[in-house]
Amino acid sequence: MRSNQMQVSLGTLEKWKKWLHIYEVVLFLFVVIVNLAPFIWGLLTSLKPVREVLSYPPKLFGSQVSTEHYEEVFRGTFFTGFRNSLIYSAIAIAVGLLFAMMAAYAMSRFRFRGKKLFFILILSGIPLSIGSAAMVVPNYTFFSSLGLTNQWYTLPIIYVAYNLPMAIWVIMGGLESVPVQIDEAAKIDGAGNWRILFGLVVPLSLPSLASAALFIFLGAWNEYVVSSVLVSSASLYPIQVSIYNYMGFYGIQWGPLCAAATTAVVPTLAVFAILGRMLISGLTAGAVKD
Repeated sequence: MRSNQMQVSLGTLEKWKKWLHIYEVVLFLFVVIVNLAPFIWGLLTSLKPVREVLSYPPKLFGSQVSTEHYEEVFRGTFFTGFRNSLIYSAIAIAVGLLFAMMAAYAMSRFRFRGKKLFFILILSGIPLSIGSAAMVVPNYTFFSSLGLTNQWYTLPIIYVAYNLPMAIWVIMGGLESVPVQIDEAAKIDGAGNWRILFGLVVPLSLPSLASAALFIFLGAWNEYVVSSVLVSSASLYPIQVSIYNYMGFYGIQWGPLCAAATTAVVPTLAVFAILGRMLISGLTAGAVKD
C-alpha cells in the first residue's frame, strides 16, 4: 500500500517537474521575444525605403531592402559621434581598469590609515554609474571653473570618474579568489609590488577585469545627459547625442534614427563577445595544470 502511494507521489512529482520545465521554457521565450522585438522592428525599419517607413498600416517587411538610411547616417555627423564614442570608451576602459586594479589591489592586500574611509567612499560612489544625471549641474559648474568643458578629454574624465567605484568593487571581489600566498612566494623570489601586481595578479584576475571593463564600456557608450551638457561642439559629440539629433524640431526621421540606433548596438555586441571570451578564458585558466 505504501509502495503504491510512493509510486503515485513520485509520478505526480515528475509531472509537476515536467510542467515546471515547460513553464520555464515558455517564460524564457516570452522574455526573449519582448526584449528583441523593438530591436528587430528597428532593424527592419532601417532597411525599408523612405516611402514605406511611414506607410499605414505599417508593414513588417519592405517591398525591397534599401540601405539609403545607412548611407545618409554615415554621410552626416553620426560617423563622427560613432568614432568619438569608440575613442572615449577605449580611453575610459584603459584608464579605469588601471586605476581600479591598483586601488583594488591596495585595498585587498595592504593595511593603511584611512582604509575604512576609502572603502566607504567607494561604496557611496557606486550609484554614480547609475544616476549620473543627478550630478550634471555640479559637474558642469566644477568643470567650467577649471576650463575643462568642451575638450576632447572632458568626457573620458567623466566616464572614468563615474564608473571607477563600481570597477574597484568588482575587481576587489575578484581578488578574493587570488591567494595571498602567490604574493608572498613572489616576494621571497625578489619580486616587487608592481611586478607582482601586473605580472601575476592581473593574469589571474581576468574574469573580474572583464566584468569591470563591461561596466565601464556600457557606462561610457550609453551615457547621454552629461555628454550633452559638458560638450557643445558637434565634432566632440558622442554617439548617443548624434542619435538624438535625428529627433528634430520638424519631426522624427524614423529611417535614419533606426539605422543609427541599430549601428550603435553593433559595438556593444562585439565588446560582449570579446570580453565574454576573455571572462571564460580567465575562469578556465586555473583549471589546467602542467
